[in-house]
Amino acid sequence: MKTYFKTLKELNTRIIILSGIALIFSNCGDGNSIFDPEFELSAERPVVTNISPDPSYLAGVDSVIVTGQNFSDDPEEVVINFGGSSGVILSATPTELIVRPGTIHGTDLSVQVGVRDAEFLSESYAYTLRQPQGFYPGTDVSFVPTTPVGVDGDNNVYTIIDRNGVIRYTKIAPDGTITRDLVKYPGEPRPDPNDSRPYPTDSTMRFTEYSDLEIGQNNDLFLSQQSIRAIFTKTFGDDKRESVWSASSSADLKINDMIFDDNGFLWAVGFDSDLIHRFNASTKAETTFPFTGQFSAVAYFKNNNELYVGGDINGSQQVWKFPINGGGNLGAGELYFDFGANYDGLITSLIFASNGELLIGNDGETSIVRVFPSLRHQAFYPGMIKEGTFSITWRDDEFAVVTIEGDEASLNFMDMFDRTRAGIFGFN
Repeated sequence: MKTYFKTLKELNTRIIILSGIALIFSNCGDGNSIFDPEFELSAERPVVTNISPDPSYLAGVDSVIVTGQNFSDDPEEVVINFGGSSGVILSATPTELIVRPGTIHGTDLSVQVGVRDAEFLSESYAYTLRQPQGFYPGTDVSFVPTTPVGVDGDNNVYTIIDRNGVIRYTKIAPDGTITRDLVKYPGEPRPDPNDSRPYPTDSTMRFTEYSDLEIGQNNDLFLSQQSIRAIFTKTFGDDKRESVWSASSSADLKINDMIFDDNGFLWAVGFDSDLIHRFNASTKAETTFPFTGQFSAVAYFKNNNELYVGGDINGSQQVWKFPINGGGNLGAGELYFDFGANYDGLITSLIFASNGELLIGNDGETSIVRVFPSLRHQAFYPGMIKEGTFSITWRDDEFAVVTIEGDEASLNFMDMFDRTRAGIFGFN
């Protein structure tokens, strides 16, 4: 029966024990010693020559490729450590290891490989593991987003932040520089505690939170509020109240989510209307398309000119897709992915990567689920991201912006590594 070493500590301990036994028996003088002075461990010392991608990857995520010498064909005979955190050997050959790296992030972490029956660990190899998710630059645990984020063409982030009870429209530059619009929140007290007058309506925001925020032309903010059918706009920095941009003709509609497409339309979905709503971005004219469900999210995949909606459909949390024809109208829908049949929680957001992968934000334990074009799916960065995702928005680089609600409410970056190389290293 084989005995394998699961950690470097266990491997080192076994080496020490073996050395101690050898020392004991070497001191026996009765002529019956079982110590063999000619015995040598059979395996050569492992050598690490490279780790790909070079020079860094993400801590605790997917996999890296470790090349070298004197490994093993059996993954259970090999251990690897990244700066004090064990990696998981997914596959092994004598010259290559596919490894999910350790969960510690840092620069030039010491990586060492141990192999069963080798006396020594490999020499240290320096490798950098980046943090997969963390507080967005300029923010910390005191920055609580009340609204999904929008990102403009310069990677500036816009949302509403509640910081220690002070609620403000907030713009965050890529370097973390914070700018706040001075429109007041409803019920905000005046600086003079003896002044009980309310702030003027035109300098008081309508709501302290919105169900969605999108960036329109000229970087105007488009906002929806889950309890009503109206769409609002605001110019950041004017310190003024939001204005009504348009309102749906469906009195029962409660808008949850919106998305601009590449055809000049704004799509809106929500509760209680059993319709998908399309607004002309120029004329504000509304067109509706019947579809039964309680919708919490909408996404547009421009590569195929398709609209996707998610929510409570047919008694399950599902995502459906609809082709958009040349006139901007929806064709027949079809079930794309039955989230509820595979995961717990409610769908909160949908967003596509350019390679066709769909990220589904949800309020369950997985927080984000990744669905490949083949419809293979899995939890995204399991164990390495916060629970409670309620919006995901791309920047134009390797970072996404994720808002979290609940116990870990915060504004976060999510390192997507290199979206142009998706699938090369990840998810082996």
